[in-house]
Amino acid sequence: MAQEIITPQGEDGGFKASYNKGLIFMIISATGMGLVPLFSRWATRTDMFNGALGLNAGDSIGALMACGRMGMGLLFFLVLTLATGKLPVLKKLKLTPAIALGGLMIGMSLACYVTSTLLTTVSNAVMFIYTGPVICVLCARIFRKEPMSKLQVVCLFIVFTGMLFGEGLLGFGVGGGAFGFDFNLETSTPEFPLKGVGDIFGLLSGLFYGLSMFFNGYRKDADTTARGVWNFLFAVIGAGSVTIILNALGANPGMENWALSIHFTPFNWIGAVLLWIICGPIALGCLLVAGRNLPAMDYGTIAYWEVPVAIFIGIAIFAEPMSINSWLGVILICGGGAFPTVKAMLAGRGKAAASEKTLESAQAEGEAEVATQDLP
Repeated sequence: MAQEIITPQGEDGGFKASYNKGLIFMIISATGMGLVPLFSRWATRTDMFNGALGLNAGDSIGALMACGRMGMGLLFFLVLTLATGKLPVLKKLKLTPAIALGGLMIGMSLACYVTSTLLTTVSNAVMFIYTGPVICVLCARIFRKEPMSKLQVVCLFIVFTGMLFGEGLLGFGVGGGAFGFDFNLETSTPEFPLKGVGDIFGLLSGLFYGLSMFFNGYRKDADTTARGVWNFLFAVIGAGSVTIILNALGANPGMENWALSIHFTPFNWIGAVLLWIICGPIALGCLLVAGRNLPAMDYGTIAYWEVPVAIFIGIAIFAEPMSINSWLGVILICGGGAFPTVKAMLAGRGKAAASEKTLESAQAEGEAEVATQDLP
């Protein structure tokens, strides 16, 4: 059975069909995740294509939008639990801190991420959230004492360098020279007057995303559907907590109650519903199907498809400029984050192919021996 799981090139047609199914659903899921910037700006901006005109709500409305998305995910898993007859499994599943914290962290991550997409550029928001896998590796090293290879250390450095490129702190034309450093962060632009705040939320989304991945590394014995119910319940709590904090404090003095100052148009509500459904039950449901049909390494690598989808939206729909430094930042972050997984995936497939070849050779020798014994 293990041979079938890691060898999509094998002769088992059933596994090939399962793998292809998982691949399709994972691409759909990652695409749905990548559409978050599109629907979040559609749902909240006064003019969808012009951020300089502001939002039809307070600047922390992104966190409230994340509550709706997580709430739809919770509803989806509850319906799935009832439809598959897994209510007794849900009742028997012991709620542990790891399950609760995994959900809490992903809710906080997505609340910060949606907020970030409204306050800074799409490329910055998506680059920052995809520092999450690096945070996960560091936490696993510190708290679970998991070993780090030299390759992982190098990739961590590459991702960090990519962040510097993406933020314009390092790169070509930076610091007044052909290539240099400049640690003066651009905290405001005409279209994004709170760009610095948006970048901070982007970094927080990556931190919480990594912590969610870390906590989800525990209790792998739990049923996926039952665990999904608990994860999304606490995700709603996490996103709601961020919303309450932002609503109480505001980004600047005098901006209290900024999240609940909502005056959406019908056009905004259409975007909100699309965000909650497409980036909620559809994307998350496809993620569940993909997780059951793909090896973990393939699953994690294909998830990076979200990055080019989001960046394409930023360029093609919102006309956000991408400098050479921004492109280098995206390449370094995605490459540094995905390369160890791709390398392990290819190595695993190579070993599986070699084992399969050895097995076929042994079978051929056995058949030849039998044929020889049958000769008169």
